[in-house]
Amino acid sequence: MGSDEAANREESMTLREWFRRRRLRREAIRLVDEAFASPDVLRGTSLRGRHAARWVLIGWDEEEGRVARVDIGIVRHPRPYPFSTQAHKVLETWTYHVAESRFERQAGRNLTRESGKDAD
Repeated sequence: MGSDEAANREESMTLREWFRRRRLRREAIRLVDEAFASPDVLRGTSLRGRHAARWVLIGWDEEEGRVARVDIGIVRHPRPYPFSTQAHKVLETWTYHVAESRFERQAGRNLTRESGKDAD
């Protein structure tokens, strides 16, 4: 009987952890959505409100049970020059620092150049 109680306790801890992670995931998504809706947060970055539908959640860090940082990935199509008709496909990773309400670019990969199609 004692082992059944331990198994039930372990199972409920797993369910509790699942609900906690689900809540944090929703919070992370909401925070990034709100950030993309705020021109002040995007100011100084290459991100724009029109990119809001393109980002994907990579992960998040928490502090004291709240989301503190959110890592996202986004595929953008910037032009190498303002007058250029060519658009590159660039994969970028960003971190949104919640307390500071700011995005920080972590990395970027020009997929167009990597595939050898830069001159097209």
